[in-house]
Amino acid sequence: MKTFKELIDDLVELTVGTREKKTSGEKMKDKAEYRKNKVKIKARNKKYKKTAGAKMLAKKGERMAKMGKTATGKAKTVAGGSGSAQRAKDLKQKLQKKK
Repeated sequence: MKTFKELIDDLVELTVGTREKKTSGEKMKDKAEYRKNKVKIKARNKKYKKTAGAKMLAKKGERMAKMGKTATGKAKTVAGGSGSAQRAKDLKQKLQKKK
């Protein structure tokens, strides 16, 4: 007889996606955008610092990690470009072992 946890582990399908490779121009543009809005971004993220919401997100992150997802519920991905298929395969194997 399987336990409830084992049953859920068998039902959860792990998927690992790949992100698009950013060009150096896109990276530079993103850095400039961050520098421009740095104060606003830090103020916006301040509300999650050592709060009940942050603690809940940390707990949720642990639960979601068991399903192979990020703390916010998105699918785990690997960086795009050369070798991304191998990295995705390795990550999937790593996630399978954690179950």
